[in-house]
Amino acid sequence: MFVKICGLTTEASVATAVEAGADAIGFVFADSPRQIDIATAQRLRGFIPEDVRVVGVFLDPTIKEVEAAVACGLTDIQLHRRTRPLETFRQFGLPIIEADHESEADIILLDAPTPGSGQALDWETLERPERTFWLAGGLNVDNVGAAIRAMRPDGVDVSSGVETNGQKDHDKIRAFIRRAKEETQCIHNQ
Repeated sequence: MFVKICGLTTEASVATAVEAGADAIGFVFADSPRQIDIATAQRLRGFIPEDVRVVGVFLDPTIKEVEAAVACGLTDIQLHRRTRPLETFRQFGLPIIEADHESEADIILLDAPTPGSGQALDWETLERPERTFWLAGGLNVDNVGAAIRAMRPDGVDVSSGVETNGQKDHDKIRAFIRRAKEETQCIHNQ
């Protein structure tokens, strides 16, 4: 199971996620309590190995905003509620993840209406996309197994579900990654 830990803002959280086996780290450039600036993203990028993807998360960004963030060493662009055509963002030559079921992006992200809110999706009633997709929206260590069983996503993405009092909780990061990967092993062994 591909696991993305999103909204990381400190070296310790990045190190924990990488050591625990995260496949991707998400840096939030949109207005959010987890937002980081370009300088912080560049510094933290230095602690992420080349085999771990680095995803920039944007909310209806300008091209200049994306361009500045891409220079930090992003490997993927994640878009929420864009007003510019998707093709505008293809100029960066990076895979595009979009929280839009109908998008032509490389990866579809099934997420809550307010990303990072911790609001859980109803996985039992969601329509499973016929293409590569990641599941987000209220995931945590207690429900990620059920979500994976219900939806069989290509990846899972968590932010607030690995926090305590608004701060990344290193024990929760480790437990989430372990649980997501164990659930995938269980499914493959059936």
